Amino acid sequence: LRGYLLSLLRLERAKKLQEQKEKEMLEKQQQQQQEMAAAAATNPVLNVAALLASGTQVTPQIAMAAQMAALQAKTLAETGIAVPSYYNPSAVNPMKFAEQEKKRKMLWQGKKEGDKSQTAELWEKLNFGNKDQNVKFRKLMGIKVSLKTLQQQEEMFRNLDVQYEMARSQTHTQRGMGLGFSSSFSRGMDAI
Repeated sequence: LRGYLLSLLRLERAKKLQEQKEKEMLEKQQQQQQEMAAAAATNPVLNVAALLASGTQVTPQIAMAAQMAALQAKTLAETGIAVPSYYNPSAVNPMKFAEQEKKRKMLWQGKKEGDKSQTAELWEKLNFGNKDQNVKFRKLMGIKVSLKTLQQQEEMFRNLDVQYEMARSQTHTQRGMGLGFSSSFSRGMDAI
């Protein structure tokens, strides 16, 4: 029990440290993104209008880089998520990358304590006799079944019970009858 409690404390500590690291990384990333956006706006190489005004010849590569920088700055301003520098800016759509990051964060964020789905409430009503068996069953099932599925399962189990009772009654009350057994009538005919 003591080991279990210690491991819980360690897990809680590790979780807090992870959250703190994520918060620090997010702050650093936002700061870098703001610096990149400011640099992109002031950098004469990436600012096509300034290059054209200065009389410098603008190549398609420079124009494309300027467009990508502007798109990344726009994405950063709208979503707060920037494409990391190790990605090729011409190969990654910043808006799609931001959407993916948001989805990833929502996926790994986890549920809050008060959130319960309808299926979880349905499974909680299910009773197997004692609490331990109920909890074990819910864990194994993943608590992802709808009301309709539960009703279908209940009907199927009722049908199985009825069929079992019918088969049981036939085996106990009609013993010695059916294929492989001779009837009393055919025994009488053999004697003649």
